[in-house]
Amino acid sequence: MKRILGLLWVLILCTQIVFAQEEGKASEHKIDSAMAISPAYMPVYYAKLPGTFFMPMTYQAIDTTIFYTSEYDQLLKTANLYQTLGINGQAHQSMVYDYRNDIGFSMITLPFPLYFKKQEDLKYYDVKTSYTELAYTYGITAENNFHATHAQKFNHVNFVGNLFGYSNKGYFLRQQTNMISLDFILHYQTKRDIYGFTCSYILNQGKFNENGGLSDYHTFADRIAHDTNAVRDLGSFNVVFKDAASQINRHDVLFQQYVNIKDKKDHYYGTISHSFQFNTLKSTFTDQNLNNDFYRDRYYLSTDSTKDTLQYYSIVNTLQWSNYEPLSRQSEKNYFFRIAGGIRHEFVNTKTPRYIGNTYSLFARTQIRLFKVWDIYGSIAYTFNKYNQNDAIANVAATFALKRNWKQFIGLSADFYRVSPDFIYSYYLGNNNSWECHWQKENNLKLSAFYTIFDYKLRFNYFRLNKHVYFNDEFVPVQSEKSISVVQLNLFAPVRINNFKMDINLSLQHSSKPYVSVPLFTGKLYAAYCFRIFKNKLKIHVGGDLMYNTLYYADAYNPLLHQFYHQEKTKVGNYLYFDANITFQVQRIAFFFRAGNIIAGAFGYKYFTTPYYPMQGQNFELGITWKFYD
Repeated sequence: MKRILGLLWVLILCTQIVFAQEEGKASEHKIDSAMAISPAYMPVYYAKLPGTFFMPMTYQAIDTTIFYTSEYDQLLKTANLYQTLGINGQAHQSMVYDYRNDIGFSMITLPFPLYFKKQEDLKYYDVKTSYTELAYTYGITAENNFHATHAQKFNHVNFVGNLFGYSNKGYFLRQQTNMISLDFILHYQTKRDIYGFTCSYILNQGKFNENGGLSDYHTFADRIAHDTNAVRDLGSFNVVFKDAASQINRHDVLFQQYVNIKDKKDHYYGTISHSFQFNTLKSTFTDQNLNNDFYRDRYYLSTDSTKDTLQYYSIVNTLQWSNYEPLSRQSEKNYFFRIAGGIRHEFVNTKTPRYIGNTYSLFARTQIRLFKVWDIYGSIAYTFNKYNQNDAIANVAATFALKRNWKQFIGLSADFYRVSPDFIYSYYLGNNNSWECHWQKENNLKLSAFYTIFDYKLRFNYFRLNKHVYFNDEFVPVQSEKSISVVQLNLFAPVRINNFKMDINLSLQHSSKPYVSVPLFTGKLYAAYCFRIFKNKLKIHVGGDLMYNTLYYADAYNPLLHQFYHQEKTKVGNYLYFDANITFQVQRIAFFFRAGNIIAGAFGYKYFTTPYYPMQGQNFELGITWKFYD
């Protein structure tokens, strides 16, 4: 309680300071050295960085409203429908099925897609001078979340840095997690745009106390509603692991330099680029008090303790020519033709088991616009040698613009993958698991049809999965001999009516085989209303969100392998999650209070999105965000 009162005092003090600053300012906007309105607002735009392969960039403005302030954690955002391990900063997997694969070698797909960044997740900021955003959240019990972003432009250099930190003690025995994600981008281009380079670095690091979930699901889930005595002592519930932990470190460095071919009159004839990328991963799982029920008396190295390590590094060099001008915006021309092609070499070195290999890939891409309304995209890649021998990926999409200024489009797309599964499915050596398998290539097809208007999106997807590889409930990989079909209908609708705002995200799905587990329905709704007081200087935002999914056999989680696995013993779902929040904003600073899972216990305690890992009960967070535009 003392911590909460102290934090509230700090928030009140900051509010008084901001009000004092507001009173001391002239009513007129001032113009800064960059000739932009400041200090309350300076236009700041960002776009996803395309990484190795140049693509036209679509910029969007930084959200300066307080609508999303309290969504400090990626898992809370309306656009994300994920099953989790109960608290933020832990493993998670989308409830909405999707499949994509990238060219080249993949050791393991880690279950942290919203926390662990990759090169294609980085954002490039187009700023006049500088932009900074700071955010901090404190939750009960002892949950801490910190976020800092800084973008700076000086001369011909753009710099962007991000730092995300999560620290959570958790509610159950051995649930503590600590995570850091750090990244930066440095871009330089000469005055005539002849030569340029981009350097980026990503660090993803996590330390987790692994409890393996509750050992008895029914003890927790089947209590009588409002059984408050049991809720007060969550640490008394038995868990699978009493002394297990994981540590993951991943580094990703990309350096790309390019030369734009131009004549003296600045006529553009394409770009030659070279990219160098270095990736390294080390993941270690340790356990000192081995649970025979979990390990099932399978010990290959030691019966006293477990220390399993996955470790590898890769070096990738890519040489390509394209007429996609680097960091160019999406063109508004009626006609254009873009093409790119090149060769990619990858060297991989893994440990336990040992693997050393060189692969070569040829790739080509194109984008064509016809008659102002048709946009056609296509790409193809083929890999030679070693583990990824004869892998092939092809993508094609066609979009018709009904009204471009309304973002009104209809379109079709098709994606084909004939690829080798992640290396961990083929070779693994640990204290409790060991296999050497030779799989047929996975052959997966995705067909989509979509319609968009403004930011409303309606999409139909069809997946056809052949030779699908997955982990079963024995924690070993298997390959499905039968084809699997998944059909899906997704709707995202951001409703805006004056000061009322609502986001709707709904998904209907069906899988023909249980090996791909999806709920028939899953959805999230976020509604909020904003009003102003004190001569419009204080904005108050009151909102709430709902999440629900139908009962299904959700994949369970194995911390030893860092993988979700298929099970058909425990169903989860059919539970309504309701959160509420209130936010106060003055100028560029906002404070918020969030109450999560408010109705926990009212309809029982079956609030699980992943078997054996309860979600949080009633929980509370306080937070602050601050934006600086110059």
